[in-house]
Amino acid sequence: MSSSRGSNLSRAARYAVPFGLVLIPVWRNLVNTNVPEPYLDEVFHVPQAQTYWAHKWTQWDPKITTPPGLYLWSYLLCAALLTLRGSPTQLDTAALRTTNVATTGGFLPWRLQVLSDAIQKVRNNRQLGAWLSHTVLNICLFPPLFFFSALYYTDILALLAVVEAYNWDLKRASRGGSLFLSTLGFLVFGLAALVCRQTNIFWVSVFLGGLQVVRTIRKSSKVTSSSGISSVIQGALKNEVYDPPVSTASLPDYFKVAVSLAVAALKNTVPVLVSILPHILILAVFGAFVIWNNGVVLGHKEFHTAGIHLAQMLYIWPYFVFFSWPLLILPAVNIVLPKTILPKYPNYGLPEKQRKLLPTLISAALVIPLLLVIVHFNTLVHPFTLADNRHYVFYVFRLLLNIHPAVKYAAVVVYFACGWAVISALGFTISTAPRLFQLPPGVKPGPRKPEAKTSPAPKEITRDQPKGTRKSTRTTRKSPSKTQPEPAKPDPVTLETFASIQEHLMKRRQEQADSSPRVSFVLVWLAATALSLVTAPLVEPRYFIIPWVMWRLHLPAVPALGVFRRQPAETEQERVRSDLAGHVPVFLETAWFMLINAVTGYVFLYKGFEWPQEPGKVQRFMW
Repeated sequence: MSSSRGSNLSRAARYAVPFGLVLIPVWRNLVNTNVPEPYLDEVFHVPQAQTYWAHKWTQWDPKITTPPGLYLWSYLLCAALLTLRGSPTQLDTAALRTTNVATTGGFLPWRLQVLSDAIQKVRNNRQLGAWLSHTVLNICLFPPLFFFSALYYTDILALLAVVEAYNWDLKRASRGGSLFLSTLGFLVFGLAALVCRQTNIFWVSVFLGGLQVVRTIRKSSKVTSSSGISSVIQGALKNEVYDPPVSTASLPDYFKVAVSLAVAALKNTVPVLVSILPHILILAVFGAFVIWNNGVVLGHKEFHTAGIHLAQMLYIWPYFVFFSWPLLILPAVNIVLPKTILPKYPNYGLPEKQRKLLPTLISAALVIPLLLVIVHFNTLVHPFTLADNRHYVFYVFRLLLNIHPAVKYAAVVVYFACGWAVISALGFTISTAPRLFQLPPGVKPGPRKPEAKTSPAPKEITRDQPKGTRKSTRTTRKSPSKTQPEPAKPDPVTLETFASIQEHLMKRRQEQADSSPRVSFVLVWLAATALSLVTAPLVEPRYFIIPWVMWRLHLPAVPALGVFRRQPAETEQERVRSDLAGHVPVFLETAWFMLINAVTGYVFLYKGFEWPQEPGKVQRFMW
């Protein structure tokens, strides 16, 4: 397929990427100017990094809970700069913050672009390629991520390590290059992710391992459309997996897919275990660390004891909707409103089955009571949450707990609606695979024709040949004729060529079907998200960064891009409207993120306050 012509908005999306990333060092400069001294957790991280710079490798601050990955990364970057240009000789707060800026503005977008290309499998389409580049920019501008890019915190590097482990795991799965090298690369970056943050074990081993299990099962199994629970189990025993796309799945389908995958995994135990051996090895290393450390966190163990905090899986959905509503509003409108009311270009033309994905009364009756039970028995409030009014979470919990006792129960409806919107967004996609050619009625591809034997080339005329023979071999020149020669007719497409084209198109269609999010992905993503959150006693926006990034990377392209690629606009006015419908959501997401970053950045820099117990010391609002 030839690449589609890039529109003005798609070109603008590409040009916006470098200009958008420039905001990261600008934000760092503002922070260094107004907050030159270490702030909050930097008070622990900065001295520890300076200790390593002085080669005191065995000295450790017992108040630090995370492993030393950040300090080692800063040491490598600063040592490389020292070798190249002779500075920095000392690591102050500004220099250490710069290493985070380099990570967020350089390494992270580069590796995110590679990962998004591999996940979405977009080829030869400029508009979709521009959409992916714009997606990478928006991830880097994601407010909790952008805010901490100018501070010396561990979140940026922890995300980068998981992204790079994902890249190598996909290489290993696609067998691109050497299997040994790709497995070794995954092991290196998987272990590096654990050195950055302990909870990365759930993303490196559970999330990536779970996706690897699904790939292994699908390679050796057929996809079945039988939806009865008994037929699903019987099909799994026959290597037939039930795994519909998110776009057509209902709540019972998630249970059926889990059963189907479990049975199929038991039937294919050996191939499954072989495929996830690297993930099991990383999990074993982490288990050995926990035993050696007598716990998960390194320091302050009394304040970070692991427990069961199920309410974390409720708070995450409003968090996603608050930041990502620009991407959710148009697809939701397409599902909620009748087709007759929708204008032409915001109308994605979703199939009728996809338009019926609104939660049913039965689903609400099953899920909402469960959420009420979680809210009643498992609403945990860490002492730090209500004791520190510098964080926005402090004010959110005051709204939930202090206005009226019924507020936290009424919020369950919001959790349910937001959860439906976030998960359903993974199914807001329209297939744009090329249609297969149709053979004329009664015509079937025949066997390949044997190659025609070519006649041997004429021998060159030697000098001892007779003159008449030499003359007969010469090309005779014809006198010009009034009648022009007929142009040569192109050779007709043979059945062999037709079969080759069909095979190529089938492969492209299968690639697109595989890249569309399926229920199995949602289950694996939910499992990793739950394990990383429910064990955390504190509610912090930073903990939701990796779940959001993985969701955003797998979010299908705006359906309008597919609609108007399949049905090109005929007039200039229609083309402009189609471009707006396809690109406005991501541009609106960019504007929304920049507005949030501007407000939270201004409040952090210029709206400080003092605690009565600490006069003269400026306290600042932050995520």
